[in-house]
Amino acid sequence: MRQKAKRRIQKYTVLPVMAAILLTEQGIFAQTSDAAGKQAKEGELPKNPVHHCAKQNYDPDDTDWSYVCFGSYPQREVKGKALTSAVTGASYDANGDALVDGTKYRRISRDDTNYGGFFGDREYRYFKWEPIRWRVLSNDGSALFLMADSGLDCKDYNEEFISVAWESCTLRDWLNSEFYTGAFDSGEQEAVMGRTGDKVRLLSLEEAVDPSYGFCRDDSMNSVSRSLKPSDYAHAMGAYTGCDDFAGCNYWLSSPGSTEDSAAGITCSGFVDKTGSSVHNISSAVVPVLRIDLSSDLWSLAETKTE
Repeated sequence: MRQKAKRRIQKYTVLPVMAAILLTEQGIFAQTSDAAGKQAKEGELPKNPVHHCAKQNYDPDDTDWSYVCFGSYPQREVKGKALTSAVTGASYDANGDALVDGTKYRRISRDDTNYGGFFGDREYRYFKWEPIRWRVLSNDGSALFLMADSGLDCKDYNEEFISVAWESCTLRDWLNSEFYTGAFDSGEQEAVMGRTGDKVRLLSLEEAVDPSYGFCRDDSMNSVSRSLKPSDYAHAMGAYTGCDDFAGCNYWLSSPGSTEDSAAGITCSGFVDKTGSSVHNISSAVVPVLRIDLSSDLWSLAETKTE
């Protein structure tokens, strides 16, 4: 895995499937698209989000989300009794991955991290590959627009401190190569619907303030709807957390910041940082977004959070 020098931190509600068989003037039946895969066959589909605004800046806003699981990535740390000799003694490949009794694990050292300040003094830490949980930002009847429900990793927007746009940054390349091929098997990759040249991308500034996607319109609001926690893995990889009331992480947006060598982001409290951080900032989390085919059998509904 890539070594980096140490640098300075700069409910879902069940929807009945609409059979939608409409008798036309010619007596022809028109139907919805093939019952939208396995979930529709079971009579359930994700809903579009509903955002509830806060009355003032320090009142929490709220969003009713649907969630789905799709793909997998290292997330929860394996420790205590779960960290068996079979896990620590497994043969890990060049990516740091190994299968133990059918379960996939990732092992990382401090040198593998983007920023080692949160790694601790252990030689290695171990993480279990788990299904990725996504927020449904929209269901347009043919595709689901999804955003990861946590920070999944920690990467620079660009590995060099230069003036750079989304189109040519190293984070875009990583998302559409290493992340895409690692998180999704070949069947899942076919279900991902590319857009504007990307299979996987980041949320934009405009999308992050769009109530139709579940977000607060006020970009100066400390917003629960935008605040996300990092996974154990992302935090170990260097994702900063520092908001006592939110326990969230800073994460990248695809949009540029106020200078050509910066990129916009969301702070740990859900504030939209339009000024942005240096593209070489080493402690911002990565929160992928993508579109998948609604008719695919490879996504599954996930329970709504209750906290």
